Amino acid sequence: MEHSTSFRQTLHLLLLSSFLFGVYDLALADPPYPLCSNNTDNNDSFNSSFQNSLENLLVSLTSNASVSKYYNLSYGIEADKVYGQFMCLDYVQPDDCHGCISVASQAIVNLCPNKTEAVVWEEVCQLRYSNVNFLGQLNVQDNLCKDNLINMSEPVKFQAFVENKLRNLTEIAAFNSSANMYATGDEPYTVDNTLYALVQCTLDLSPNECNQCLEAAIKDVSSQCYGSRGARLLSGSCYLRYELYAFYEGANASSVSQQIQPTSTTRDGGNGKKIWLIVVLTIGSAFLLVVLMASIVYRCAMKKGTRKGKDEIVRNHVQQHNNGDHENPGFQDQYFEGLDELKANDSYIDLATIHSATDNFSDSNMLGQGGFGPVYKGVLADGKEVAVKRLSSFSEQGETVTLNQPQQPAFSVGRFAEHYQRFTQSCSANGLSISSVAPR
Repeated sequence: MEHSTSFRQTLHLLLLSSFLFGVYDLALADPPYPLCSNNTDNNDSFNSSFQNSLENLLVSLTSNASVSKYYNLSYGIEADKVYGQFMCLDYVQPDDCHGCISVASQAIVNLCPNKTEAVVWEEVCQLRYSNVNFLGQLNVQDNLCKDNLINMSEPVKFQAFVENKLRNLTEIAAFNSSANMYATGDEPYTVDNTLYALVQCTLDLSPNECNQCLEAAIKDVSSQCYGSRGARLLSGSCYLRYELYAFYEGANASSVSQQIQPTSTTRDGGNGKKIWLIVVLTIGSAFLLVVLMASIVYRCAMKKGTRKGKDEIVRNHVQQHNNGDHENPGFQDQYFEGLDELKANDSYIDLATIHSATDNFSDSNMLGQGGFGPVYKGVLADGKEVAVKRLSSFSEQGETVTLNQPQQPAFSVGRFAEHYQRFTQSCSANGLSISSVAPR
């Protein structure tokens, strides 16, 4: 029962650890979001040339991210030429923009290896390259929607409210020259909830193209992420996002304290929140692992200590038996516990009889030595020959024999078949086995 309880506790700890590691992996399932083309650079010569151009392009884009929030350029000549651009959200500081593009440059190569065209979205930036010139070209074909898995209780009302807010911001971003194709805004939805939204276009688009891109994004987010309490639409030429909390810099400070709802496909708290989540989960998982290991070590030590204690008791009892028990001289006439049934059948043998039959376990009567103890030949009073195995004090074979009187030495005698040609009769009780045999 104790071992069963220990196993269940250990299993529970393992399951809990697995759950925390699973949540930890979930926290890392946020950006980057890659979109890789189906076009693969399979020509070895072209691959080497194109990859060289791509590497130089990404280095140049990363270096410019520290001084600009939008940049595009091309690198290489003729077939080796590659075009690229990046865009950081307008509220992001220059150092954060540079850091985001640096991470995106590594991610786009790792997530889209040997691709001639790819785009990757990070938390506050996006990076794109292609072997075809896309600069100044509107692209709304590859839009991706990432939404909060929790939906609103009144999706029709909420979606209409969201679309209205996004369209107002689209008009500002596209046609207000001072907006730099970027707009944010918040508006109360209920007493407890305020909607926060952000839209932005790449600066290579015209105002009309920016408007078209954001209108297509609003349509896609309404169809792909309908009724969600938070979502972001990822496009090669523009970007929009809405939440029920302040996710961008410059939003109403009082909104920051509002509860952030959990999502599996958006990072509602930004980089800082993700880092804190990872730290908490890592510490929690490490703590549980330490507790699990300590529990295993403790139980192993307890088991080992119990076994050593039993061995010591058996060793002391054997020595006491060999030297004689002066306090209890009648010990050798004690019967083994559990012989009641055998007594009814006249089949029990007391310890004194065994001593007499084996001449007090004389070496001259030893038939052999096994891994669990020596085996002795014995002759009972009626002339019947028996074989008696006297277990070693270190043996764990068979059940432990408990005597009627507490604290008495324990003997256990078992079968040792390889020493005998055949068995003709056998009786046993609690590890004591006496067999009549025909010697070889």
